[in-house]
Amino acid sequence: MLTPVELERIRTAIAAEPDAARLLETLRARAEPVLAKEPHIPRVKALLSRDGGVCQDDGATLSFDPWSPEQHRCPRCGKSFSGERHYRNWARAQHLWLAERAAELGLIAALTDDARAGTRAAELLRVYAELYFELPNRDNVLGPSHLFFSTYLESLWLTSYLAAGYLLRETGMLESVELAGIDGVAETAAGLIGEFNEGPSNRQTWHAAALTAIAAWFEDEELAGTAVESRSGLLGHLADGFGADGLWWEGENYHLFALRGLLQGMHWARALGFDLLEHADARTQFRAALLGPSRSALPDFTYPARRDSRYGVSLAQPASLELWEIGRAWLGADAELDVEAVAEQAQCPELRHRVLEARVGKRILGAHVDEAVLAARGVGGDRHRFE
Repeated sequence: MLTPVELERIRTAIAAEPDAARLLETLRARAEPVLAKEPHIPRVKALLSRDGGVCQDDGATLSFDPWSPEQHRCPRCGKSFSGERHYRNWARAQHLWLAERAAELGLIAALTDDARAGTRAAELLRVYAELYFELPNRDNVLGPSHLFFSTYLESLWLTSYLAAGYLLRETGMLESVELAGIDGVAETAAGLIGEFNEGPSNRQTWHAAALTAIAAWFEDEELAGTAVESRSGLLGHLADGFGADGLWWEGENYHLFALRGLLQGMHWARALGFDLLEHADARTQFRAALLGPSRSALPDFTYPARRDSRYGVSLAQPASLELWEIGRAWLGADAELDVEAVAEQAQCPELRHRVLEARVGKRILGAHVDEAVLAARGVGGDRHRFE
């Protein structure tokens, strides 16, 4: 989600900076398949089962392909599988993927007045405004949900869904019927999510983020105060969820998930006038949370498989990189938060490559790169950023 001020800043950057213009073209290229071909929208509720989405021969998780609703390939043995349970497992990822694409299309439309992108995003919002109520709130695992089997997945989905709606509304690209549909989804979701408070859980961080997004959509000050400032809200989780070492109390895998939800919520909170980082103690805690995973990483830049964490999960992935990039942009210049230094120390080429790509996006959001520091590390100039 981007505020009107941020959107204007990005428009200015696109007109003035080649890096920004190239980033926009990257977004356009990524969105083109969804514009060229209508994506498949699963009109079923996602299902959690023992065998759905799993290879029946070797137990590997089947690959997700948004353009292959019926055939699901095993990355280990190469076989493909089909059937209702595989399809409904695929529907979980597809619902989330489509909401993300809607937000991305909404951003493109808001930045460039691209009618194709705006129309496709509005179509997705309109379809889900109907589908949301067609799917039953039953057969759930962790809390109420219409599209999924757990509330936290609905919270994830809703932050993207409302981001698309917010961007299109701010630029006048939604009709009254579409606005009414989004209102209905947001109001119903607020009740479901608000009634299922999971206390200190990592999932509750996403609930708080979703409720903050709903508050921003409706400009609801009372809901915003609860979602942001309560003990189970964003500020409470920032203060209580991360320990003195900066790590989330449930473990490293939950740390990354909770931190991502916290950043989502904090950005929505900014649209409501809340700055969770205005106090020194909160900034210190937030900084420690950002640094926690890299400080505890193993030599191969995976995080320790403690508690129920999977073994060998690398920090060199876009979702993790995004956390450091946004955090560093918000906190300003900080030698230890410079993820290029983290990547070099860990000798992780994959992460380093993604750092260089994401650096462009961080500059557009208003962060300042200390070029002298980058040059001292051999990372200077546009040529290096795109190698």
